[in-house]
Amino acid sequence: MGRFQVIVLLAILSTAFAKLVVDVAPETSQPYVLPNLKGAAVDFGGLILRTLVANSTSSGSFSLLGVHSGPSGLNLIHSHKEVEAFYTLKGSVQVFHNADQGRQMSANDFVFLAPGNNHTYRPNDLDFQLTLAMAPGGIDDFFAATGIPYTSSAPFNPDDHSQLNVTKVLGLMPKYNIVPAPTNKINLDWINGTTEDGLDTWHSANQSLPSDPSEAYFISSNRGPKYLVRDSGTVVAQLASAQQTQEKLTVATITLRNNGESTDVHVFDMDQAFQITEGQLTLEIEDEVVQLIFGDLAFIPRGTCFRYWSEVGFTKFINWSAGFGLADSLIEDAEPWQHAVWPA
Repeated sequence: MGRFQVIVLLAILSTAFAKLVVDVAPETSQPYVLPNLKGAAVDFGGLILRTLVANSTSSGSFSLLGVHSGPSGLNLIHSHKEVEAFYTLKGSVQVFHNADQGRQMSANDFVFLAPGNNHTYRPNDLDFQLTLAMAPGGIDDFFAATGIPYTSSAPFNPDDHSQLNVTKVLGLMPKYNIVPAPTNKINLDWINGTTEDGLDTWHSANQSLPSDPSEAYFISSNRGPKYLVRDSGTVVAQLASAQQTQEKLTVATITLRNNGESTDVHVFDMDQAFQITEGQLTLEIEDEVVQLIFGDLAFIPRGTCFRYWSEVGFTKFINWSAGFGLADSLIEDAEPWQHAVWPA
C-alpha cells in the first residue's frame, strides 16, 4: 500500500470515528457517544445543566440531563405528571420529597420521584454531579427556555452569583406541565443526613422497590435488588422497573469484569442510554468501536445493533431505557444475588 493510500485510509477511519463521538447531543434519533462535560449547556441559577439525551432524540420517550454545581440554594419546590429519577455520580445532594421524606445522596445513590409529588433538591458539595431523567421527556426544553447559555469547559462556575429570573421561570412552568409549590412545608431538620423514615436502612441495609407506582423511593449505593449472570460474571442492580414507572422508564446499573471481546450482538425495540460510572466500557455500534470512561454517555436508538465489553478489571455503567432494555434482558437469565461484585 502506497503512502497516499495510507493517508486516505487514515482519513476515512478518522471520519468514521468522528461520526459517532459528538460534542453536542443530536436532536434527531441516531446513535452517538457524548463525552463527559460535553453537550449543550445552560446556567440555571448557578446549576449547570447539560443535555445528554434530548426529548426530540428519543422521540419524546425520555430526557437525560447532566447536572453540575457546587453548594447551592434550595431549588423551587414543584411537582409534575412525568416520572423523574436522579442518579448521583459524585459529590452529595439533599433530595426532599413532600413534607417529611428526604435523603442525603452521595455517589451511586438513586431516587425515584413519582408523578404528582412535591419535591426539590439542594446540592451541598464543592464538586457535585448527577444525572436527571424524566419520562416522558421535555424537561430539557424547559431549561433551554429559562436558562442562560453556558459554554465553559469547567463543570460549573464557582464565581457565578447570577440569580434566576423567577418571573420568567414561573411564567413558563405551566407550558411544561410543572406546578410550583412555594408554600409547601418540607422537613429541614435532618439527623445524620436523612429523615427519620430511613435512618435504619440508608447505606446500611438492603432496600426494595415498591409495587405502588405512586410511591417515591430512595435506593442507596448497591443496596437495591441485584442479579448475577454467573457465566459472564455480570451483576445487574435494578433501580426502577416498568412496574414503578408505569412502563415509562427502566433503570439499572450493570457491572462487568474483563471477559475479553464480546461476541454477542444486541438489538432492542426501545431507545436506551449507557453512562459510565467506573472503569472503561468498550462499545461497538454498527461496526464502529469506541471506549467510554467516567461520565461518558452512549445513546442507542431502537433497532440499533451493538456489542459491549470491558477490557479492564471492573467496569460499571447505568442503563437508562424507555422500556425493556439491556438490563431487563440480562435479569431474565440471572439469579438473585446479594453482592455488588461477581464471585471469584
